[in-house]
Amino acid sequence: MGDTQGEFDHFYNVAFQLLNQFYPERTITVTSRDPAYITPAIKASLRRKNHLMHAGRVEEASALAERIGKKISNKCKLQLSKVDRKLDSKGMWVAVRQFTGRRRLPTKLRM
Repeated sequence: MGDTQGEFDHFYNVAFQLLNQFYPERTITVTSRDPAYITPAIKASLRRKNHLMHAGRVEEASALAERIGKKISNKCKLQLSKVDRKLDSKGMWVAVRQFTGRRRLPTKLRM
């Protein structure tokens, strides 16, 4: 009989090399310019949807778009649930503006 740990280590290394060869890790960069609800998983899904649309696989892309919408909705709900709407209305509007991307106009310019 051989060394069990050594044999397992060898098997693990071979399996890991094959996994990296056929399914390499991808790097998704989320920048400060991305909205607050964009996560690496959502960004990867958006890239996949874009690829499907360009390939003409519209039905798959639309199904993926629905799942992406649900993920974004859940992320927004989670972040908005952290703000107490009854006690902190100013904080609530700050959070809403963060999602919508709108800036508040200075008080002198508002009518």
